[in-house]
Amino acid sequence: MARYVPKATAPPKIERLSTRDWEQGTVTAFDDGRTPIKGLRDSGNAILDQDGTVRPRPSLVAYGPQPTGTILGELYEFVVTDGLVKTNWIITMQNVAGTTKVYVAKGEDVAWTVCNGKTYDNAAQAHFVQINNKVLIMNGVDNLSYLDTSTMTITPFTLLTKPGAPTLNTLTGLTGTSFNVYYAVTANSTVGETDGSDVLTQQVLTDRDLWDPDTMSVKIQWSTVTGVKSWNVYCGVAADGAGEPKLYAIATGLDPSILTFTDNGTFAQDLSRPLPDYNSTAGPKVTRGAVGNGRVFLVGDADNPYYVWRGGDVGHELDFSPSNGGGYTPVGSGTKEVPNTVVQFRDGKGDAKVMVLSQGTNGHGRRFYMGPTSVTYGSSSFVVWQVTEDSGQDGTDSPDGLIIYQNSAWYPSRDGFKTTGTKPQLQNVLSTDRITNTIKGDISSINTAAMDGCVGVAYDGRLYWALPVGADSNNQIWVLDVDRKGAWMKPWNIAADWLTLYNDNSGQTHLVALVNNTICELSYAAKTTDLGVAFSTSLASGQNPFSEDSREWARLIQLVFVLLRPQGPVNFTVSAMTEDGVQVFTGEEDFAANSTRAGWSEPFAGWSSLRGWSEIVAVPTETNPATAEVIVEVDEDVQWYQYGVTSTEAGVDYNLANVIAEYVPVGMKDLK
Repeated sequence: MARYVPKATAPPKIERLSTRDWEQGTVTAFDDGRTPIKGLRDSGNAILDQDGTVRPRPSLVAYGPQPTGTILGELYEFVVTDGLVKTNWIITMQNVAGTTKVYVAKGEDVAWTVCNGKTYDNAAQAHFVQINNKVLIMNGVDNLSYLDTSTMTITPFTLLTKPGAPTLNTLTGLTGTSFNVYYAVTANSTVGETDGSDVLTQQVLTDRDLWDPDTMSVKIQWSTVTGVKSWNVYCGVAADGAGEPKLYAIATGLDPSILTFTDNGTFAQDLSRPLPDYNSTAGPKVTRGAVGNGRVFLVGDADNPYYVWRGGDVGHELDFSPSNGGGYTPVGSGTKEVPNTVVQFRDGKGDAKVMVLSQGTNGHGRRFYMGPTSVTYGSSSFVVWQVTEDSGQDGTDSPDGLIIYQNSAWYPSRDGFKTTGTKPQLQNVLSTDRITNTIKGDISSINTAAMDGCVGVAYDGRLYWALPVGADSNNQIWVLDVDRKGAWMKPWNIAADWLTLYNDNSGQTHLVALVNNTICELSYAAKTTDLGVAFSTSLASGQNPFSEDSREWARLIQLVFVLLRPQGPVNFTVSAMTEDGVQVFTGEEDFAANSTRAGWSEPFAGWSSLRGWSEIVAVPTETNPATAEVIVEVDEDVQWYQYGVTSTEAGVDYNLANVIAEYVPVGMKDLK
């Protein structure tokens, strides 16, 4: 009988499923089983790096001079110029022992310098904007003032007394009672205009439009007021003794030493400038501002909430009266949409415009665009600021959360974060898209009542927002990675009251956060510690099946985690659906730090780091291993698997560059 010899068979082929990047970021809008392979079901204190690798976020490191008192509102960078030499400074409002003043410092300083000249409300949040070598100071409670950058002193604007009613000086060729003409005057300060004087009613022979300018005129006179810089004259007309009409400007910016004016009928009424009923000579009580094309725009006037103020022409930048090109424009007047922020932007055609966003109800609001246009009335032409309402209902509850970046506007709204820009297929049209579809379930966790405190900043291809998530004040930072296809990475557990960029005087840019009244820089100078306190990091995938319909099973041998430049203790978790239910497999590795970490491709202090070129002080002689692998063994038949990476201690850094599942397909299983 022939002996049976078993025939050798080839071992089962081991297949690999590799995830090399997470370019879709954190995706929480879908269940575990529908999370994209290149997305994370959850993350914490992590950031996308390189081409979509995942790394712990930068740490909070104390930066610059620490506050003397309590900072109220914005940290604002301004520039002092001396010829061609520029020096960068920071300005803040600080409450020190119950007295609130402005303080300035350079980031390289160890202490703040107090700026005298005015004290401010002890609780109002301050904002700043620089123009004409002056920094305007706004808090919505105090009248406008400014810091003179050459002297570092504060100049408050002074309220002028409105003039008394003008009186008749001379009536020439118009003696009669058939018609009435009405006159009033206002006084201008360096920043604004008084409300109108009482009105002079003068009877005349004929209608003003029919006066002969060579033989007919009305000369009026008035008394001066202390501090006046110029005068404006307003005129109104009515026939047959009719009631007092609306008065409009016929002459502005008149010499302050001349207290008379002769009207011969040739001065056209400027219908864009009615006689004011509000005294703005002390400056408006505004909250925020912006500069565009050499002109400043202000919103949030406590006395006139619908006004958008504008500064004057070149040389009169802080004149908000109509005399020198300044004034105000009502936007959304009397509606439920109240303007709350203003920025320099553009319309769909690309023409420069001033964009005004408003806060409405139900998270909608509106957008408006302002721009100058010339109007001809009779033989006279004058410039008015035209307001156009944009299509859609896309305002914001977070005026400090508006970011202008890459020719688009990015801002929070109650029904999601949005961006407004131009699409290639929709020329001459500004289109608005929601950018939070992948995390839309998390939007409801934001406390809308506290969204006025939201702050945003753009830096290094990412947009950062400090948000109140289930809290009454900002307690998390969410990051939108514009350079990596708009991926979200969230949350970062940082309670930032303000975010800003500061360019120090060596040329280095710092991403600065105000956290618990401490000024910090987000930096990799420290690893997974915020001001010396360790913070945890985490990332977790969704369920990864072995077939598109999730019916295929496989013998999952192991998961291989590939890390770049790791250091510190890192934990690894694999969860898998086995025949006995979900099982969890773990691994841990403590990577010793043995590097000066300043090599050509190093993530900190290197050529591509968040810190700058000037940070490199030496070429290293040793580095951490470029790549390290951590293996978590499973050796079970599974339907799907999930993985996670966490750390809890200080001194941790890594770049998760690849997760490789090694498996052998086993087909479908009937588990009945």
